Amino acid sequence: MSVKKLLSIWILVVSSLVAIYGFWGLYTRSTITYWRLLGAMLLLAFSCHLSSVHHYITTKNKKNFTMIFYGSIVIIFAAGTFYIPDLLDLREWGIYARIPNHFFFSLFMLIFGVVGGYLSFRPFYDYSKEGQQMGGYYLLHISILLTILPLALIIFNIFSRGVAGITWEFLTQDVRAMGEEGGVFPAILGTLALVSLTGIIVVPLGVGTAIYLSEYAEEGLVVRIIRTAVNILQGTPSIVHGLFGYAFFVLLLFDGQKSLLAGALTLAILTLPIVTRSAEEAIKAVPSELRDASLAMGATKWQTIKKVVLPPSIPGILTGTVLGLGRAAGETAPIMFTAVYFTGAGTPSSLFRPIQALTYHLLQLYRLMGYRQVDQQAWATALLLIFIVLGINATAIILREKFRQRF
Repeated sequence: MSVKKLLSIWILVVSSLVAIYGFWGLYTRSTITYWRLLGAMLLLAFSCHLSSVHHYITTKNKKNFTMIFYGSIVIIFAAGTFYIPDLLDLREWGIYARIPNHFFFSLFMLIFGVVGGYLSFRPFYDYSKEGQQMGGYYLLHISILLTILPLALIIFNIFSRGVAGITWEFLTQDVRAMGEEGGVFPAILGTLALVSLTGIIVVPLGVGTAIYLSEYAEEGLVVRIIRTAVNILQGTPSIVHGLFGYAFFVLLLFDGQKSLLAGALTLAILTLPIVTRSAEEAIKAVPSELRDASLAMGATKWQTIKKVVLPPSIPGILTGTVLGLGRAAGETAPIMFTAVYFTGAGTPSSLFRPIQALTYHLLQLYRLMGYRQVDQQAWATALLLIFIVLGINATAIILREKFRQRF
């Protein structure tokens, strides 16, 4: 292997280590001193300079000084961090926050490590277009990793803290002693009942709206109004949905009484835009030739929709439904005004009675953390909630794949 390729591999290794060190500093909030930052940056810059100089000596090509330019930028930024104060106070700008300087150190190392990895492929492929392409593939893989890694870290963190609290007593009993004892059995049943009832309400409404918009409606004022309403609903904060549900469903329809039905109706309004947009896109994805062939054979409009359009659309509709129900399972603000209590509600017995739910249970335990011994209960509740959401998604993925194979 040539010296140029060895230097390229060395730059990739150094860049990866710098990026990992920076990411670990951001994740753990551990202190990265200025001298560690400077040492890592100087090693990265020196490696880039050495690669570029070697390329010039062997080829006499003065155009490919990208690595020297990048190494110089690294040194300038590393030297500039020396002037960052130990604690950056943002309150003088109206922001109630203070940022320690090692946050910037970690962020710089992550950014420059990733960029250095991208550039390391250029000397390996002799500064050709293939090197730029491989660098682009590298950035795409890093993007995928940075998308998946936070989820993995969240699940690992919650699992490691909460798995010890998943006991038979926790799963089968009601809460006692304000969260210090007992379990979340009524909250589990309440969450499942709330999500199930929300799905029963929102799926016919969302799919029906999508069918009307994609199959029946003609572009005009009415369609624009419907689409605008859907977009507004999707962008409305969940706390606003909760206040609306409290004012309309609880106070007006149910005489001030929280209930399972009031919470499900509020969550249905919250998730309706997600189901509608996903179902509409899935229906539009069905080729128009299938519709024309069905109509040409004498089928009615509704027969065409029911037999030809909807079956291939089911995977997309399931995806939108799962996204909506997953959000509904994790919402707290819409149900805290309309459906739930922390204790005393018991297991769901009627549509017109209040319930307990895991999200609201977790919120109350969080408020008590530090004052009462409920930390283990809180982490176990969070882990259980994640299991339920992941279970809903896994079930939908299995059903979606079966429908894809069928149609």
